[in-house]
Amino acid sequence: MHSKKRFNIPLEVLLEAKKCTKHHACLTDDEYQLCGIRITTENHARMVCGKGTECPYSSQLGNQTVCTCPVRHAIHSKYDI
Repeated sequence: MHSKKRFNIPLEVLLEAKKCTKHHACLTDDEYQLCGIRITTENHARMVCGKGTECPYSSQLGNQTVCTCPVRHAIHSKYDI
């Protein structure tokens, strides 16, 4: 049985995120918490990783852990969330 998708993300983006250990739960689980967004002073969005080091797409940037997940970035880009 397939779950209904929350977001429609292109297959090529999903293929870029092969390291996801949660099987792209962000796309199917309504309870899944997406990484947050912080707007920088240059008015750019930066994904703040809420998953910590357990996520293969978390990366240290100064004193912040940021999200580098292609799927999360695609969700923000397409749905502005």
